[in-house]
Amino acid sequence: MYPLLLREILEIRISLFGYINNGDGMRVFITGGRSGIGYEVGKFLAERGHLVYLGCRTVSQVFSLREKLKSEKLRIIPIKFDITSSDIFMLKSLKIDALFCHAGVGVSGDITRLDIRSLKDVYEVNVFSNIKMIQLMISVWKKEKKKGKIVVTSSLLELFPLPGFGVYSSSKAALSMFIKCLSKEEKSISFCLVELGAYSTGFNQVMIDNMEKYQKLKKRDCLKISMRRKLFSLLESKNILGCAKKVALEIEKRNPKKILRIPFIQGLFLKVYFLLFG
Repeated sequence: MYPLLLREILEIRISLFGYINNGDGMRVFITGGRSGIGYEVGKFLAERGHLVYLGCRTVSQVFSLREKLKSEKLRIIPIKFDITSSDIFMLKSLKIDALFCHAGVGVSGDITRLDIRSLKDVYEVNVFSNIKMIQLMISVWKKEKKKGKIVVTSSLLELFPLPGFGVYSSSKAALSMFIKCLSKEEKSISFCLVELGAYSTGFNQVMIDNMEKYQKLKKRDCLKISMRRKLFSLLESKNILGCAKKVALEIEKRNPKKILRIPFIQGLFLKVYFLLFG
């Protein structure tokens, strides 16, 4: 594992050679940057002159992303970065200014039939690995006497939980509370909690389909899965670029918002729904 990590660091340093004197922007690391919102945030920041590292969970994803970016003249470096592994120690050598914690997983299912493995698997990524990575980054910045920025993706489901999404909603609620507490403890670090609604990135469909991985499906489960897919197809916003722009602009700010809740209309809809139906 460690030889692979050293090789990755060497490749990054070689890639950086052409970027060192190219602009005065920030160095931003994005986890979960292979596609969707994470990728678009990175692309927007790179277009504005920042050096962006896009973390991908597997080596094959890195190669795929490098091919995708070949035609782009942007300061983007795809990196194999699994937040549940020793890859996180790579952060010690990259001299980054901002960390966007966007990697996450989800699963749907009924709490009464909950397989405890689903809770462990989701919490390992969404909570424990993110907190460990953030702790590491803060320790690095403290040694460097640098005021860093940490932006963390949470979810509107943390605030307005829907039936069938207890594992995911509770994991995001736990992560959000950690960040809120951290922001009180670490005054030298800027924190921004991004509470995302539903966007058409494919994540929600994967989360719904993951129900089969942890629960033996009954006839009524197939109907629930179908209804949940329809619900998200109605709720999902297709304005991924607009979302990415708002997140990127917060990352750029000297003092970003403590909480960024987008899209506004979904937050409003869920608030009205819960006022009416509890």
